[in-house]
Amino acid sequence: MNNTNQSLNYKIAVTGVLGALSVLLAVTPLGYIQLAGLINITIMHIPAILAAVTAGLVPGIAVGFVFGITSLVRAIMMGGVPTPFFMNPLVAVLPRMIFPIVAWAINKGFTSIPKFPRAVSGGISAAVATLFHTMIVMLMIYLFYGERLVTGLVATFEKLGLDVSSLSPVGIYFAIIAAMEATNGLWEILGAVIIVTAVLAGLYAVQGRRSKLRDLEEKEEKAEE
Repeated sequence: MNNTNQSLNYKIAVTGVLGALSVLLAVTPLGYIQLAGLINITIMHIPAILAAVTAGLVPGIAVGFVFGITSLVRAIMMGGVPTPFFMNPLVAVLPRMIFPIVAWAINKGFTSIPKFPRAVSGGISAAVATLFHTMIVMLMIYLFYGERLVTGLVATFEKLGLDVSSLSPVGIYFAIIAAMEATNGLWEILGAVIIVTAVLAGLYAVQGRRSKLRDLEEKEEKAEE
């Protein structure tokens, strides 16, 4: 088997395994981690990041697509409760296919630097891709449902006695996003960095040992010849 076939088989295997993991996270409580009773973070985007940094652009997009489809199906099965926005494929699926591109591009940039640790590169990619994922999902929600959301938020603030008349609708919406990123968002970024870095460190350590064993076997074969 040549290297091209091995590479293709590797990409297919990674896509299959991480795609299956995305489905598992979606249909079980494993996709969400509850911290301190108030903070609820998701790790459902991590398989797509791992696929992008370990197998390449196409596997990353493919696993992101699986993530998006599971999110869409889950929202439909729950009747849009509590997140009706994800019944829209352009909100549930499209952003999940785009954000792995960011992880792949950043990882590719850092790994092109000689001797730059690949696990660290993956961790940085995970941090930026996680932030980008949140931002692009919220942007798509705003494009389709922004007016309705802002109207509801303004009404809520007025009931609380807060005057937000001086703020623009866009300002109100993105202020909410900033508040989310300052709480759950930071934990999601931290979780993604820890998990991706740990997985990659273990993976590359195993690959390094296999490479050394292969070199030893080749030297022994040459010595016997």
